[in-house]
Amino acid sequence: MLENPYAYVEQFEADRDEYACEVQCSPIDVSIYDSRKLLENPYAYLDDNGKLSANIGRLTAPFVQSPPHERKAETGRGLQHGAKAPISYSDGEIEGKARELHELIWRQRTFIWGDKIPADPIDMLDPAAALALIGYDFDLEESLGQYRALGSLIEVAGQIDRESRTVRVSRQFPANVRTFTAAHELGHAVLHPSFGGVHRDRPLSGVGLSREMSEIQADKFATFFLMPAKLVRSTFMQMFQVVPFPLSEETSFALSGSSLSGLRRKYRSRRDVSKLLASTERYDGKHYRSLAARFRVSVEAMAIRIEELELLAA
Repeated sequence: MLENPYAYVEQFEADRDEYACEVQCSPIDVSIYDSRKLLENPYAYLDDNGKLSANIGRLTAPFVQSPPHERKAETGRGLQHGAKAPISYSDGEIEGKARELHELIWRQRTFIWGDKIPADPIDMLDPAAALALIGYDFDLEESLGQYRALGSLIEVAGQIDRESRTVRVSRQFPANVRTFTAAHELGHAVLHPSFGGVHRDRPLSGVGLSREMSEIQADKFATFFLMPAKLVRSTFMQMFQVVPFPLSEETSFALSGSSLSGLRRKYRSRRDVSKLLASTERYDGKHYRSLAARFRVSVEAMAIRIEELELLAA
């Protein structure tokens, strides 16, 4: 059995267990309770009469108690009433939301993947699976069209429609852009459930742009969801055998096959070295999938995360 890499001690977990025990919840009931806790909306999935909606949406699809080959997709979609997004979140609050969603994915892994649970916990960091858990449909489209901004036409990379509870991502972009864009839309669904209308996003790679607060928050959520600190640190340690990574003659040769002075001539800035660590597929004579490839993000996004987590020595 896999060890739980998302074992965070949270009060809501104890509350959820007590609730489930008292009312003898089915997996569907527990998942609804978990989703309400995540969204901070006790009224999620109720109809206009205050009863559980007959069409809960894709939230129920992974949790039916039948073998995977017998499962049927739901066509209805959940409803939310009374959800209000706060004006702002701290980084800690956003990271906490991402952690709660990791926990939810871990607890429901059998219902999501059946007997094909990913062997690598990194592969569980799937925005599409997470969106299904909170009642959203997810679709990849050949194109989502264009919109005009600052006098230029920009290809739409992602779209969230809260009324129909649907997220769409365009196939027109590289896989790592699609993944980050999907996680960004997931962030909007979790952090801003009361925002109305259809929202469209430009291509997103995890490299910050100066945008409105809700966009910055959704980017941070995507970063925390796709590159959780615990998993990034442990994976970094497996590859490089030390945290934080020091630049020395020994590590320089193991990393680039050159002397420390040679490495510094080629990689002049701290960001250059971080990008090297994020993209390298060979260290100390051993071959690896790069950190960026394993977490399915851009090299630049992983380099920024390496610096945020202080994995490169000063």
